[in-house]
Amino acid sequence: MIVEAMALLLRQLNEYIAQVDASAGGPVQAIWGNIAQLDRTEVATELDNHVVLSLVNLEEERALKNGRVAATLSTGDVGYTNRPFHLNLFLLFTANYRNYGTALRRLAQVLTFFQGKQKFTFANSPGTNPPLGGIVEFSLAMDLLSLSFEEVNHLWGFLGTRQSPSAIFRGRLVVVSDQRLLETAARIQDLEVIGRGVGA
Repeated sequence: MIVEAMALLLRQLNEYIAQVDASAGGPVQAIWGNIAQLDRTEVATELDNHVVLSLVNLEEERALKNGRVAATLSTGDVGYTNRPFHLNLFLLFTANYRNYGTALRRLAQVLTFFQGKQKFTFANSPGTNPPLGGIVEFSLAMDLLSLSFEEVNHLWGFLGTRQSPSAIFRGRLVVVSDQRLLETAARIQDLEVIGRGVGA
C-alpha cells in the first residue's frame, strides 16, 4: 500500500511538472529513492538531477484503532476483522540537482503541486485502478511540515548526507488492511425474554 501511494504521488507530480515546465527536459523529474545513500556512487548517479521522494518515517493514528469491525458475510453470518491501520507517512522531497537554480525551481513546483491538490483518492486520481494492494478505500491528505532549524539539522544528520533544497510532507491516513477474518458468528435471529411475572 505504501508503494502504491508513493507511486501515485510521483506519477501525478511528474505529469504536473511536464505540464507547467516545458524546459523540464524529460517526462520523469521525480523518482523515489533513499536520499541517505548518496554516498554510494551507483545510487548517487541514479538520483542525480531528480526530485527524490524518500520515506523517512511513519506513525500510526492510534485514536482510530479502537475496537473491531463487524460486517455481514454472504452466508448471512457476521464476520469480525481488526480495524485497518491509519498511517501517517513522512515524505521528504529533495531537489537533488547540480544547478542550484534548477533545484529551487523544482522545489517550488513540488510545493505548488501540493498546494493545488492536497487530497488524493481513487475518484480524483485518473489512471488509478482500485483497489491498490487489495485496499477498498484510499485517502491520502498531504500536509506541509514546517521544521525548525534544529529539526532540519537533526533530519539531515540522521540521514547522514549533505543538505539539499527539500520539503517534508505528512501524508495522513493511508489505510492498510487485508480484511482477514478473526472470527465469525451467526446473526441473532430471535430474542427470548425470560423473567419473573408481575407479583411473583
